[in-house]
Amino acid sequence: MKKPDYGLDAPGLVRGFLFGGPALSAAGWFLSGWAKGKGYGPLIGFGAAMFYTGIVFFLESLLMMASSYYGKFRARDGLLDSLHLRGDETVLDVGCGHGLLLIGAAKRLPRGRSLGIDLWSQVDQGNNSREATIRNARLEGVSDRVEVRDGDMRKLPFPDASVDAVVANLAIHNISSREGRRQAISEIVRVLKPGGQIALMDFKHVGQYAEDLKGYGMGDARASRPTFWIFPPVRVARGRKD
Repeated sequence: MKKPDYGLDAPGLVRGFLFGGPALSAAGWFLSGWAKGKGYGPLIGFGAAMFYTGIVFFLESLLMMASSYYGKFRARDGLLDSLHLRGDETVLDVGCGHGLLLIGAAKRLPRGRSLGIDLWSQVDQGNNSREATIRNARLEGVSDRVEVRDGDMRKLPFPDASVDAVVANLAIHNISSREGRRQAISEIVRVLKPGGQIALMDFKHVGQYAEDLKGYGMGDARASRPTFWIFPPVRVARGRKD
């Protein structure tokens, strides 16, 4: 039986660290040995720095792979558990990628539906496409209650107050400008129903997300402590619409 594929996160970076780390360590090892034989003190230290930096890169690649293939599923389950869904809501996943949160939410919505939107960048996930996400939904048995759209989170194609919860995982940080991220938060708040919840998981800018949620009138807006199931460690910005 075919299995769903939720992708290797940041594949280019992982492969660079996985193969480049050992190469850098080897180069540092040989440079230090050569410099020691020649009595070139500064180059000995430089080679040692290369050696240990390569080891760090290699270890980081292993942590990132563990995050992609195991840890992010634990982080996803914790985030979705915290929403305490009844099962009849509409949940929106912004920057849904292969559908990690989108499909995880759909499994908890036997009488509801799960919406996803993405621009399908290949930087954060390899083979990132609408078709790949729909395939995962079909393999997970939830395609009847999943809807996936092409679009930008800074201009969501949904009516005001139309969803019960909005989630995101490692998505909003891809907007490079502070104003662009603020615009995305504004759109997320706009489409949320009164009483609805927001949970945005990311490894940077999370304090800004919480600040913007509060600025747009979200009650109890806050950023969580780090969770280490994902590498680099992530936090979650939360809020509830009054």
